[in-house]
Order: sequence, then structure tokens, then C-alpha cells
Amino acid sequence: MPHCKFLSISAALLVLSSCAKDSGPTLVAGQVVDQVTGQPVAGTTVQVEQRKRGSSGGGYSAIGPVYPTDGQGRFSFRFEAESEPNYIVRASSALGYFTDWSRAPDLKPGRKNEQVRVPVLAPAWVRIQLVDEPPKSRIQLSITGYSGSGEQLRYTRDTTFIRTISAQYTKVISWGIINEQGIITQSRQNINAASLDTVNVRIVF
Repeated sequence: MPHCKFLSISAALLVLSSCAKDSGPTLVAGQVVDQVTGQPVAGTTVQVEQRKRGSSGGGYSAIGPVYPTDGQGRFSFRFEAESEPNYIVRASSALGYFTDWSRAPDLKPGRKNEQVRVPVLAPAWVRIQLVDEPPKSRIQLSITGYSGSGEQLRYTRDTTFIRTISAQYTKVISWGIINEQGIITQSRQNINAASLDTVNVRIVF
């Protein structure tokens, strides 16, 4: 029995010790890497985010400053954590690199979080070229398949615009054309762009 009592006291102390370390100064150190290639990504910043109180899923909001990475995507900083276990760290850059919510690493409050790898998806771009070939026509055009809600255009003419997509993943650019008689023509094109590259989609109507 004394042996069992010793085990119970030890377990209780372990639990108390664990509970005592769920807030306070928290170290975060690691590296930002490309989610596909695993290579370091420089020129990014990292940000701690905390799940909003009362939120059962998602609902994260940024806390504290953003921290720059070095030439190898490395970072190291401390922040003061509250008694709230749901912290993550995400990265982004002006070029368009970003950490997907589902891949953001969890952080342990009040502890050392070292060798944290923060994955980012690389950006790429799609150049949409609209070409109104003779005979000129008045049409309605909808385009989807890239970041944002897509385009809804009425009576458009020759024009070109660029939108952001995720690099190294196959995307499907879809468009529908409604002519003056109300007939709908649906088309699509698969695209796959390398990191920081641009691909072209030419839509003729």
C-alpha cells in the first residue's frame, strides 16, 4: 500500500506541474519551409494566433507583433501566454506565401517550442486573357478557379487581368459564356504553375 500511495502522490505532482506550465513566458523557435519542397523560405514573417474564447473550431485571431525571419526562414521569439491551450503559429509574406490553417503548428503555452517547422504554400498567378473575336458579341461571362469568388462580367471586351493561385497544385479554371440568345457554353482548363510563376488562360468569345 505505501508503494501505491507513493505512485498516487507522484502522479498528482506530475499533474500539478503540468497545469502550472500552461501559461507564462513561451519560447517559439523554428523555421518557415515550403509545404511542398521542404526548402527554407526567406522574407517571411510569423504570427502567433489564439483561438477566440468560446469558439469550438477555427476562429483564431492574431495576438502580439509579427516576427521577421532571417535569410534561411529561421525565427525565435517569446510571448506571454495566458491559460489558454489553443495557440498556433502561421507565416506569410508580401509575395503571397501563406500557412494553411490546417497545417499551422500548435504551440504549448508556458513551454519551449523549439524546432517548429511552419509550412507555407507558395503563390503563383494566372493571367486571364479575354478575346472578343469577330463577329463582336454581347455576352455574360463567369470565371472561377482561383483565389476569391471569381468574376461575373457583362458585355466585356478584350481585356487581361491577373489573379493569385496556389503553386504546384493543379487548379481548374472554369468559365461559362451566355450569349445574346441565352445559350450557355461551359469550358474549363487545368493549370499547374511553379512557385512564383504565371500561367496563361485565353478565353475566346
